[in-house]
Amino acid sequence: MTRRRQALSTGLMALVLARLDARANAGAAATGMAPAATQRLDALDANPGLAGDVVYWGEVFPMAAPAGTAALYRYARRVLAQPAGLSAAHLTYGVDGRLLIEERVSLSEHRSFQRLDVANRQTLESGSAVLSPDGRQLHFSWTSAGTTRTSVQAVDAPVVAGPSLHGTMLQHWDTLRAGEVLRVRLAVPSRLESHGFDIRLSQEADGHTVFSATPASWLVRLAVAPLRATFDTATRSLVRYEGRVPPMQARDNGKLAALDARVLYTPQANGYR
Repeated sequence: MTRRRQALSTGLMALVLARLDARANAGAAATGMAPAATQRLDALDANPGLAGDVVYWGEVFPMAAPAGTAALYRYARRVLAQPAGLSAAHLTYGVDGRLLIEERVSLSEHRSFQRLDVANRQTLESGSAVLSPDGRQLHFSWTSAGTTRTSVQAVDAPVVAGPSLHGTMLQHWDTLRAGEVLRVRLAVPSRLESHGFDIRLSQEADGHTVFSATPASWLVRLAVAPLRATFDTATRSLVRYEGRVPPMQARDNGKLAALDARVLYTPQANGYR
């Protein structure tokens, strides 16, 4: 090989290796949630009181798990007073006690939805859903594998999220018990959209009042069963929830799957906030 060809070959090889290194570095930098979300989870892990006072603890079990089965996850509802409303967070912990997920909703002084922020260490994703001041548009942002996507969706019904769903049922307690059906939009930042759900009275028996939230779309109903919340009728305290939850369940092959769960609650404060 002549010196010229050898130099050309060496140069091409160096160029290829440089490009491979650049791709590898880009791939490493492109994994995970937004840095601010990671920092938020780390801060809450060290000081959960940053999210406010504990309202209740929920023990999360697989839906069909027999009595005596250990909980898969544990989560706390924490509420923090704001100058014009409040912040309600659901902090989900693994069996090792490490914080995995924060879902945080900002509510107005009238307890109407303003924004949802999600940080998920289990899936390494994060994002938000923000309602426009006129209440007509939801602005979504979602970061996964280092890439951030956004969308805007028009909405024509009250918006709810996980940390505000039960509160919405309590706000409309009397009208729901009287037979009214409440249409809401459940914000799902990971899908960059919201889905319509119909909240209605499901059952009243044995001192308990049960409300259900059913997907309005038959396509969504194929994937998501109705969400059911059981309250003590006399005290209106939350007793049990059945349905889809934010944490996922690890399969034997190591992959994560959506989890439909039964959640049992232990109050830590007087009344729901």
